[in-house]
Amino acid sequence: MGRKGPTPQPIAVLKAKGTINVTRANDPIADAKSLDWVHNEVPSPPEDLNDVAKKMWTQQLMQSQKLYGYISFIDLTLFKEYCYVYSELEWLKENTKGRFYIDDKGAKKIDPLYMELNKLRKDFLRLSQEFGFSPSARTRIQLQQKPEEDKDIYSEGI
Repeated sequence: MGRKGPTPQPIAVLKAKGTINVTRANDPIADAKSLDWVHNEVPSPPEDLNDVAKKMWTQQLMQSQKLYGYISFIDLTLFKEYCYVYSELEWLKENTKGRFYIDDKGAKKIDPLYMELNKLRKDFLRLSQEFGFSPSARTRIQLQQKPEEDKDIYSEGI
């Protein structure tokens, strides 16, 4: 089941209009600055993922870490599921012969692997939206500001 109602507008647009509902726009967990973001190094992929999923893990996290506040360590369990679904999707794409097959009686039937492929596509798209990996989902993401680093008073040229 999809989202009900119109697609929410980006936070920046709502702020510009002056119609932002602060109670809905804030993320109390992220605002508490208690999340450790994946931005210094890419965590190693879990050992129980296959090679395709591990490759997806590394590629997506390499791109995601360029934006501070995009994926935190608390998100990695769900991100692991995203990578697993991707690897299953790729396996089904390679092993599905087509939409239909002819059974031994000559009847045209839908290939069960094709039906599984379509189910996994929906799961993959849903997980992609959770992480903002689709263009429309990225408009709903509000990134955290990078924390200020301690400045050395002697390096400021006093």
